[in-house]
Amino acid sequence: MYTKSGGDDLPIAIFAELLQDATDAQMERTLTDPNWVWQEKHNGDRRLITKNGADIQDFNRKGEPGKGLAPKLIEALRKHPLHKFIIDVEYVGAFDNIVIFDVLQVGDEIIAMNRYSTRLSYLHSNFDGYHADILPIISAVTPQEKMALVKRLKAEHAEGFVIKQLDAPYRPSNAGGTLRYNYRYKFWKTLDAVVIGDTKELDNQGRLKNSVRLGLYTPDERLKDVCGATKKSSFVLKPGDVVELKYLYGTETLDVVQPALMHPRFDKAAKECTVDQIIINKNWWAKR
Repeated sequence: MYTKSGGDDLPIAIFAELLQDATDAQMERTLTDPNWVWQEKHNGDRRLITKNGADIQDFNRKGEPGKGLAPKLIEALRKHPLHKFIIDVEYVGAFDNIVIFDVLQVGDEIIAMNRYSTRLSYLHSNFDGYHADILPIISAVTPQEKMALVKRLKAEHAEGFVIKQLDAPYRPSNAGGTLRYNYRYKFWKTLDAVVIGDTKELDNQGRLKNSVRLGLYTPDERLKDVCGATKKSSFVLKPGDVVELKYLYGTETLDVVQPALMHPRFDKAAKECTVDQIIINKNWWAKR
């Protein structure tokens, strides 16, 4: 993770610690286990940010140079009292802020192999109250706090929550991203949509995609295309058919993200499939 360069420990390739999807059983087990904390899963762009003096750099989850940060964030990070740090964050472009959920280096001390509980202590002692757009993660520890967190996140139209082990070191993935640690629990939603027709797009091999475009009716009775979804081999679908769709969240443009076909709906008319079914993610809901 680090190599020596000019007497300093500088990050050359930083691979992020990735998450695996939690089952209901895993979620229920960690609810009462004090060695696991629950935190909000923010809907943004994963970054690892390094500071070395006035030099601020950001990297994506694969350790590649990131897309950059807002100038106000760069300036605020430069002014932080620590002369060096490495923080793991979610860059929420909708609000132009970062949410810090881990810290790997504090000053000259590399703490990546410390327990997560220790790293959280460093995070809060160095970043709590520092800047309005640099937000330390909030952790739920007790079963009551965890249930209250979930209730609040659902009411706020959040994407889901993360489940992290307090006694574990930071475990970066390899470059291919096949190793995953800790958990994420997503708030999946469902809606009924209308089949518009087959997707007229090619995949990476130049073959026609085995998918359909799906739509919902707007208040002015226009059928709006909201997503494409891969067809299941057992489905025979034609324009006008109604299907039940699982999805993660809706956007400000009334498109749905991470859709998956569940089954046809023969008991529902196409005109009943309206855009008001879409649950818009908090990134946009808060601005409505």
